[in-house]
Amino acid sequence: MQALEYSDEAINALDAFLECDYILFVEGDDDVLFWSTVFCKCSDLSIDIRPVGGVNELKPYVDKVKAGELDCLVAKDADYTKHENCFLPHPRVLYTYGYSIENTLYKPELISSVIGLWSKRNVDCLREVNDWLMRFATATKPLFYLDYINYINNLELDTGAGHCQQFMQGRYSEEVDEIKLNEHVGLLRETHGISYVADELTPVIDIPVPLLMRGHFLQSAVLRFVNRKVKEFGRKANVSADALYAHAIHHLQNAFCWEDEEGVYYSKQVRSING
Repeated sequence: MQALEYSDEAINALDAFLECDYILFVEGDDDVLFWSTVFCKCSDLSIDIRPVGGVNELKPYVDKVKAGELDCLVAKDADYTKHENCFLPHPRVLYTYGYSIENTLYKPELISSVIGLWSKRNVDCLREVNDWLMRFATATKPLFYLDYINYINNLELDTGAGHCQQFMQGRYSEEVDEIKLNEHVGLLRETHGISYVADELTPVIDIPVPLLMRGHFLQSAVLRFVNRKVKEFGRKANVSADALYAHAIHHLQNAFCWEDEEGVYYSKQVRSING
């Protein structure tokens, strides 16, 4: 049965029926293992996690939790919501640290680890990963600043920030073609008049660009980088998006530092649930 088929009364009784502390609604299947790990590492609460099919399907739950009509929990991608002037946190609405779960999952340490595993070599590519990620972030910064302005001003334009493919140097390349990207940004400004001044970026100017990137944009670029490096080491294997996700969840469960700022952020959110 789909989550939306339950009445509000049934949802509010579901935790007692399932003998858990809370029902947690999330956007999609990829979110289940992520938030399950967060709760496992950050609390002793027992939860039953239910994906609803997407961000639009999750919105009614968010609204009803905030209105006090539902007693469940909701976990969602933060996107740019946390940077709005009118943003008000709610103890039962949980947000990702970066734009989405991918911004937490695809860290340099994970990327280097996947390259080593798939190349079957005892290699440490962390410095090269960091160098590439810095180049990638620097090149795409203008796009994501415009994407942020687009969101904050409710312009509802397709900025092209959903996927990296059109901005890369080649079909399989992990490097940004800065001419293409800057031409695209210029076209957005000319056609739609979308631009920004420094003051408008104050809420995000100090946030690392890899945390502002849309999740699929980041994931698809990481996948390109990983597969290029694996082939460099002489392997013909091709890492799929599903395989990369599986490695990332395993890394979150076993190698993520929950004492660092990002881990502490999730711990504080979970601890605030019961006040």
